[in-house]
Amino acid sequence: MQRLAVVLLAMGATFSDHLPLSAQANCGQWHRCGKCGCLCSCLGGSDTACPPGTSPGGAWWVCGYASGRWWLIRYLDCCGPRNARPTCPSGCSCNQRCGQPPANQNWCPNPESNAAYCTRAQVWSQC
Repeated sequence: MQRLAVVLLAMGATFSDHLPLSAQANCGQWHRCGKCGCLCSCLGGSDTACPPGTSPGGAWWVCGYASGRWWLIRYLDCCGPRNARPTCPSGCSCNQRCGQPPANQNWCPNPESNAAYCTRAQVWSQC
C-alpha cells in the first residue's frame, strides 16, 4: 500500500474534501483524481456497472487522502470494440491524469482491437 501512495504522491495529485459517493458523478470528486477518460454514468453505466455492450477490463489502484484518512481507490476500465467507441459527451471527460501512468494505459484485453469506453472509480477501503 505504501508503494501505491508514493506513486500517487509522485504524480502530484491533490485531493479536495471528501464528497458523498451518492452525489452525481463528476470529474471534480476527490476519488476521481487519478482518472483519465469518460465517466461511465454518461454512457449508461455507473461506478458499479459497465455500460451496455462493454465489459470490465483491467484495473489499477491508488491511495487518496480525504477526510483525514487514506482511501484505496480502484479505477476499472469498461472496454469494447475500438471501431465502435462512442464519443464522450460534453462535460463527461475527466482529464486529471491523461498522459501519466497508470491512467494512460489501455487496460482492455486485446488492446489492438479493444478500447476503454469509460473508467469506473470505486472507493474500496482505507489504505
